[in-house]
Amino acid sequence: MDKNKLRYAILKEISEGNTPLTEQDFEVIENEFDEAVRFLTREKYAEGIYYADDRPVLNKIGPIATEKGERYLSENSTLSKAYKGLKEIKSWIK
Repeated sequence: MDKNKLRYAILKEISEGNTPLTEQDFEVIENEFDEAVRFLTREKYAEGIYYADDRPVLNKIGPIATEKGERYLSENSTLSKAYKGLKEIKSWIK
């Protein structure tokens, strides 16, 4: 998955309170998921993400999208349309 799309998707799920999240939810490898979450934390798009064994943990308690993260989501409407379509397709296939 494209790293920008992955970052957007993770942040969108966090902002909607859809946690816990893992790499399996996005069908990516562990390293891709971890790097995307680290980017969101480092760039201050999300906060409240904890680490265990040097891996980010996105559980029910903690992760939220910051104001900067919410702005990023609203400014990237093309990614929003693509993500919404992908999510609808996945739910339809299941």
